Amino acid sequence: MKTVATTLEKFQCFYHYTVALVGAKTAKHTNFMACAWHTALSFDPPLFGVLVAKKRLTHRVITEAGEFSVNFLAWEDIQLSAQMGRISGHDLDKIQEFHVELAPSQVIQSPILETAYAAMECQLKETRSFGDHDLFVGKVVAVHQEEGSFDAEGVLNPAQVKPLLYLGGDFYTSIINNTPVHQLPKDSEA
Repeated sequence: MKTVATTLEKFQCFYHYTVALVGAKTAKHTNFMACAWHTALSFDPPLFGVLVAKKRLTHRVITEAGEFSVNFLAWEDIQLSAQMGRISGHDLDKIQEFHVELAPSQVIQSPILETAYAAMECQLKETRSFGDHDLFVGKVVAVHQEEGSFDAEGVLNPAQVKPLLYLGGDFYTSIINNTPVHQLPKDSEA
């Protein structure tokens, strides 16, 4: 039997999401935040979207920079994700406080995270408001991947990477390494 709620304060039944740290840099600020609400929007052109609350410092920095990076974390970076998600950049410099290792991007000015197993550089193309969040749509102009993290077809290699998955609140998990990757035959119906 299922329960039904019609009064919604929080709804998290759609979680789990791969944790990403979204960041940008201006002359005054470099800031990253943990972001669970993100998605690919288009292959051609390559577009990726992140939803950021209007009150967040990262919102202002992305708006001013006109660009952002999206950095995907492995299970080993669970503490970094929690630190970057729980504390606001309005209150302290998270990069300095948590000794975050940054790496230069190739196309944009905003950095990527050194420890990310994959990172995307995005040029801001559009911003749309949806309730208490804005959707930042970025054109992906470069993708960084840790060697061995993906196979030739671009599928994550779970023997190499355990992606950090967010379940809501302060709860995280990852994929189970002994579960085999199953590929359906090309001619079968999914």
